[in-house]
Amino acid sequence: MAVIVIGSVSGIGYTIIKLDRDSHLASVKRDVENGLYATAEQVQQRFFETVLTAKRIENILSISGGAVDTQVVNIVTKLQKDSPTIVAVALAPGLEVTHSFPLSDDETAIGLKYWQVPEQMASVARAYRGQSAVVDGPLSLLGGEMGYILRYPVFLPLPDRDRDRFWGIISIAIRADSLFSSERHDFGDASKYLFELNEIPASGVPVATAGNGNQSWRFEPVVVDFSMLGNRWQALARPTAGWPSYSPQSSYLVAFSLFSAVVLLVVLSAYRRLALKKDDAHALLAEAVGCISEGFIAFDDKERLMIVNQKYLDYHANIADLVVPGMTMDELVRIAATHQAAPFVPEDREAWIADRMENFRNPGESFLQQISDDLWLKVTEAKTPHGYTVGIWTDVSAEKHAQGVAEAADREKTDFLNNVSHELRTPLTVIFGRATFMRNSERLPQSKKLTKAISADGPPTPAVTTAINKYQDFISEQGAGIADSAQHMIRLVEDLLDWTKVARGKLELDMQLLQLDELAASVVEDLQPNAEAKGLDLSYAGDSSAEAMADKVRLKQILYNLINNAIKFTDKGSIHLEMTRENGQIVFNVTDTGHGISEENLERVFQRFQQVDGSMSRKSGGLGLGLAISEQLAALHGGTLSLTSKIGRGSTFTLKMPSSERADQGSEGAGQTSITIENVA
Repeated sequence: MAVIVIGSVSGIGYTIIKLDRDSHLASVKRDVENGLYATAEQVQQRFFETVLTAKRIENILSISGGAVDTQVVNIVTKLQKDSPTIVAVALAPGLEVTHSFPLSDDETAIGLKYWQVPEQMASVARAYRGQSAVVDGPLSLLGGEMGYILRYPVFLPLPDRDRDRFWGIISIAIRADSLFSSERHDFGDASKYLFELNEIPASGVPVATAGNGNQSWRFEPVVVDFSMLGNRWQALARPTAGWPSYSPQSSYLVAFSLFSAVVLLVVLSAYRRLALKKDDAHALLAEAVGCISEGFIAFDDKERLMIVNQKYLDYHANIADLVVPGMTMDELVRIAATHQAAPFVPEDREAWIADRMENFRNPGESFLQQISDDLWLKVTEAKTPHGYTVGIWTDVSAEKHAQGVAEAADREKTDFLNNVSHELRTPLTVIFGRATFMRNSERLPQSKKLTKAISADGPPTPAVTTAINKYQDFISEQGAGIADSAQHMIRLVEDLLDWTKVARGKLELDMQLLQLDELAASVVEDLQPNAEAKGLDLSYAGDSSAEAMADKVRLKQILYNLINNAIKFTDKGSIHLEMTRENGQIVFNVTDTGHGISEENLERVFQRFQQVDGSMSRKSGGLGLGLAISEQLAALHGGTLSLTSKIGRGSTFTLKMPSSERADQGSEGAGQTSITIENVA
């Protein structure tokens, strides 16, 4: 028997130690993985800032006609001063390096022709073909240190032509070790970590793995994939000495296993000696119950207390002295209701006692009971075949606290989105207003003064007139671009504000009797420019007598979202809004020549931050909140929003709301307001 016990305990101990080791290893790997994500974000941010600097240089070159002037030198000098990790910056018009900064350290780079250096020309060619920045590395820089080089292609506008000409390449070299440091992990320190950052080639097969080639579990790296400048990258890392073989608690677990084996041997020995004696058997049972790490209590078939362990008394320290064998469950519950915190006001005391006794006499699922402000216990009770009742009390305070923290974090997230949206809306509105001024540059007082000043000495020459017109057109185009982007941002901010209001339950409706024909016509009129901008024909036909009780602003918002959705995903053809009466219902049909949605994606369109077609969604923009908000607004109006669709056959969005007749009569037989968005391929 002793051999069996020792063998069982040894097996259990080994299993616990292994599970603890695996848990510790998983925790360490999660920590390294989180560090990799932080490092990836840092790398993305660093190269994003570098691209912005290259873009500024490109803008200056565009203004100067490609000549490298003092402005470019100042920008590069400031960049290297603010970012000491940048090793060098090279300007190569026509793919030949003519300027290299700093000159004192990198004069040998002047005159370098990229087409003569295959290892550099590959990344230059990629940047040229893609007409976008690419990152090359890791590679050895001129100083012998490892690093990465940003290749930024510069295209300058050609006068009187529809396309730009290729000017050359801007190359910015950054030391590798400066990219990989973080607060908790210094992946640039080779004594601590083996780390690699590589671009994933088009084949999808990583070019390298961190480590020494030993792929046992101790040397497998943590891998994180991320996107940077339109390409996929992979970061790999593991501790230089390999992953830990044991957790810090392993020695304690071994000692605990040995201790447990000894305890079990003692208990078994005592049980064998006292098995024939009832009192001794009861004492043995009490010892065994006392070893349980959770609270234990047992009552006989008369609801009298038989056994209670020390853990239970520790949980109920305020009444521990009053808990004695032989007392009834009713007495114990009343003592607990009097002396301990309980989830009721004094007036509900008897109701709570009755409910607690009902749960005790008819035990079912586990439930939570609050003992104090910081102590929550999960109570699990069951009946034995002989009518006894046993209860297990488990401390779940940590889980309860974690739940509260998670709920608080969710509230903080919602509050943060709400605050950020409010803060962004005002400056975006100002940007939009100023950009609107710019898009009409020929009407600006300053523009008129300039024209008048030039014409003061006589009519300007055709060349001057052309230059003025081109300048005004350029300002108008820039203002239009800024205004459109600002308006898009304002719409995204408004969507976030609406979602946070819905999530917090603070969205209020101003219900009133509405003339639906007038409302629908105004929506179509407002969205007409959006449709015309894509070459779509947007039209409307309706019933002038249709009415419904609704919030005017929110109902228009639903229509805006649904029709805008149709415009966004319709490339050519027409969109028609029609309102009719059918069987006591008011039906809005919006028909377009869209391509439809597959059945497996029907439910996703109403989920927040979800967009079915990634390519079209990115082309059209948006946060994926419009339809989710519309569904919530429909529910607040007492209605529903649903979708039916098939690829090649279009889509139908249906919004049903109580009509004005139903609201007035309060009967189920009255009509509904139904708004239908139908996409027909």
